This record gives sequence, structure tokens and C-alpha cells, in this order.
Amino acid sequence: MKSAEPALVLEIRVSTSRQVLDDFDSGTIDAAIVRRHDNRRRGGEVILKESFGWMAAPDFEHHDGEPLRLATQADPCSVRSMAVDALNKAGIAWTEVFVGGGVVTIGVAISAGLAVAALGRRVAPLDTIDVGTALGLPPLPSRDVVLHASPGDQPTRQSLRTLAAAIRATATKH
Repeated sequence: MKSAEPALVLEIRVSTSRQVLDDFDSGTIDAAIVRRHDNRRRGGEVILKESFGWMAAPDFEHHDGEPLRLATQADPCSVRSMAVDALNKAGIAWTEVFVGGGVVTIGVAISAGLAVAALGRRVAPLDTIDVGTALGLPPLPSRDVVLHASPGDQPTRQSLRTLAAAIRATATKH
């Protein structure tokens, strides 16, 4: 982003995709980068396809007959809903043992071996692995990460393209 317009100010807000889209629709923000989790809004520029895994520390221990220990974000997190739905449909007992306030806090919990978390592979801590197959967990669907932007001036559009490219570059993790 070092070639971005010097007078441009990027204010980044982290929230649920639904809240970010509401802010975008109301004109509160000029651009929204969200995970497409429903058919509420089509269009936008697909930046990448987010693949998810059941991430945990390599030494995470799950004992047969016990509920799967989960680290999640609080409702209405769409990733939490996706994970819980997949486990419920597969008939896998689970319990929340950690509810965090973002990907970083979830990452700390799973790196410490407290639980398993459904996370995008690109944002999972590098010291974690996908334990889904080993634990017999159901596969998780992928989701598009989409940029929605209001028409803006050329410097703003160029800065958004640069930001989208930077996000695409994160897809090489895990």
C-alpha cells in the first residue's frame, strides 16, 4: 500500500459481515470486504475463496465419548454458525470452551491446545494444523471473500485494488 494516494485515509472496521454490509448499505462506509455467507447480496468483486479447516494445536487431545471442545466467536458469527451446523448435522457432540472477540483471540486459544476452531486456513496461526480428518469431523464449505465499493475517484479505486491484492496474498498460508 506504499504507493497509495498520500491524502487517502483508510479506516478499517472489523465486525460481522452482516454489520459491515448494513453500514455499507446505509452509506456509513464507502467499501466493505465481507465473507459471502448467504444470498443476501450478489455482486461485488470476489477477492478470494476462503477455505476452512478444523484447526487445532498439533498436540490437541480429544477423548472418544467426550464432546468436542470448540473455540468460537460469539453469535451472530457466520463461521460459528457454519461450524455448529456441520457438527449438529453430523451428530457430533460439542461444547464451547472458549468464546473470543476475534480471530486473534481464537488463534491464541487453539494454539494453547484448549480447543478446536473452524477457521479460514489463511488466518489460522501457523503453529496449528487441520485436525478434521483425524477427528472424523465433517468438511466445511468454502466462502467467497468479496469487495463491495461505492463508485469513487481513481486514487480510492486504486487503493482498494491494492488492498484486495494484499488480501489475496494471504491465501498462501496453511
